[in-house]
Amino acid sequence: MINSHRDFEIARDQGWYRIPCERAPSRVGADYLAFYQTKLFEEERWAVNYYAPIRRYRVLSRRTLLPHETEHPRASAPYYKIEIGALRRLPRGIPSWRLRRVTFIPTTLERLLTAEEINDLWCGTTDEEELWRAFKEGGVSAERRYPLREADEHYTVDFALFCQNGRVAVCIGSEAIVENVRIIREYPLIDDYEAAALGWTIVRLDRLGVAEPPGACLQRILQAAENLGGVAGTPAEG
Repeated sequence: MINSHRDFEIARDQGWYRIPCERAPSRVGADYLAFYQTKLFEEERWAVNYYAPIRRYRVLSRRTLLPHETEHPRASAPYYKIEIGALRRLPRGIPSWRLRRVTFIPTTLERLLTAEEINDLWCGTTDEEELWRAFKEGGVSAERRYPLREADEHYTVDFALFCQNGRVAVCIGSEAIVENVRIIREYPLIDDYEAAALGWTIVRLDRLGVAEPPGACLQRILQAAENLGGVAGTPAEG
């Protein structure tokens, strides 16, 4: 995520990006790094527009990376310095329709170059991918890997549907590896009572195609959404 013009200029002109070690994902190594730009970037806001090849990694203190900010509270904290090649513009920007803050999404170069929106980037299990295709084919607005508290990713669900009178969270039984990307569940499960206290209705699914087919799962989810007034359009849809 790039949320300042200075950080974008550092990536573009100096060829590096930083991640605090304490906030970094479990897997940092990759061939490419893509950047999600926040609302400060006007016409390019809330979208992934650029990517770059990764050259190497180093761990340095923030003070070393930004020597003019020696008084910063995290000046001594360790950061990954990810050295990158020249920025490349994507054929088309990848928007986040709900204008959500995006941190780290492990994905593939093929997905990056073909994604229509931010949710297409996630590499899910076979079950997640089948359900995501069903949502898209049915024109159902949904978010993937969504935090139950928008400012807190402690609890994250596989899919979230925003309804007229509430919200539906979909949790699918876990799996392992997809498209050579290891799927690491870095978030704990949440029970239905706690989810309800946060204003969510939980739909739990066993592995699709084993306990029940994708179509039946989709109908269960849509019924839960209908009980809450039906799925609302995304902010971008008005």
